[in-house]
Amino acid sequence: MEVYISANAFWALLISAIEVYKKECFGLLLGYRDSSNIYIVEHAISYQTANRRHTSVEKNGRASRRINRFLANLPHLSLIGDFHSHTGWGDLKGVGNLSSQDIYDMAPENLYIIITANDKRRSSAWQYNGDGALSGTVDEYHFKIGGYYLDEFSRAKRANIFCPYAIGFNAKESQQKILLRSASAHQRWLRSKA
Repeated sequence: MEVYISANAFWALLISAIEVYKKECFGLLLGYRDSSNIYIVEHAISYQTANRRHTSVEKNGRASRRINRFLANLPHLSLIGDFHSHTGWGDLKGVGNLSSQDIYDMAPENLYIIITANDKRRSSAWQYNGDGALSGTVDEYHFKIGGYYLDEFSRAKRANIFCPYAIGFNAKESQQKILLRSASAHQRWLRSKA
């Protein structure tokens, strides 16, 4: 299964994870599923009333029912799933694997995104990973965005995440670093010839 994330949803996912960093965030994914069975995530809406902890997050039942009734009346977007974060805490790094509770909470036909947020150890351009996830750094944080769904046998499977915006937004920065490296190497080469 493929999942395409819009620029707006991309930033909303990251900001939601950072807003409550060291605790888990929770929110809803709005978009649609096209005729090719591809999920298009247009918006990621963070839950403000979620009960957040370091290793879990619970949605507020009453607020959730109210939001679901409201979303049922939106004309062009549908609720296609939800997202939450896994963050590092203390000496432990956050990991993007589904917990047993995550799997228990999954429903058929829905998409689930986990944003893993950790302290950045080094800068990394945004890239697609071999496991279908998308990862990179912004500011002082390293993120990994993974998608999951239930297959026809109700087994949790990874989805392939695509976000052309994420891959391209720091391309200019990377190109400038390459040019600076090239310029300094050229200066060293000129000095060596003198």
